[in-house]
This record gives sequence, C-alpha cells and structure tokens, in this order.
Amino acid sequence: MKQTFLSTLIVFIFIIVFNSSCKKEPPYMSNAIITGPDVRVCICCGGLMITFNGETKPYSGDFKLVDNVSDLKLTDKDTFPLYVKVDWKADATNVCEHIIITRMARR
Repeated sequence: MKQTFLSTLIVFIFIIVFNSSCKKEPPYMSNAIITGPDVRVCICCGGLMITFNGETKPYSGDFKLVDNVSDLKLTDKDTFPLYVKVDWKADATNVCEHIIITRMARR
C-alpha cells in the first residue's frame, strides 16, 4: 500500500513538473507578407507595406503601412518580400490608417 502510494505520488509530481515546464505561445493573428518600404512622398506615406491577402508585389492590392519599423529588427540582409506571422493593431495616433505590429515571426 505504501509503495503504491509512493509510486502514484512520484508519477503525479512528474506530470506536474513536465506540464509546468512547457511554455506554449498563443497563435499569431495573421499570416502576412512585408512587400517592402513605401517610398512615396505624401502625408500618409512611409514605413513598410504589408499585405494579408498573399500579394507579393509592392503597391498592389490592399496593403497597410507599418509605422513601427525600428521595432521589427530587420537588417540590411533581409530581402523583400518577407513572409511573416504577425499580431497587429490599428495605430490610433495616426489618421492615415497605419498599423503597429506587436509581435512578429518569420514563416
């Protein structure tokens, strides 16, 4: 009886430790493609162009502009288009309907 209780206790502790050591990240909101920088000269232009519908050509289709480019940690070696997974939100400080990427990973 004592041995069965001890075996059950050890298995129970092992399961608790194993489950608590696994850190699962929540899934990303969207798959996206960063098609490149927006080099137009206008009040609402600038930043990076990003699409959520699979379009890989810059300035084509329905694209959004990303304001927080420096937070994305892109390097000179990165080539466009970049296939990424992102969490994002609308930039409430901007009247031009830009977005802010809150989390990003390459696909």
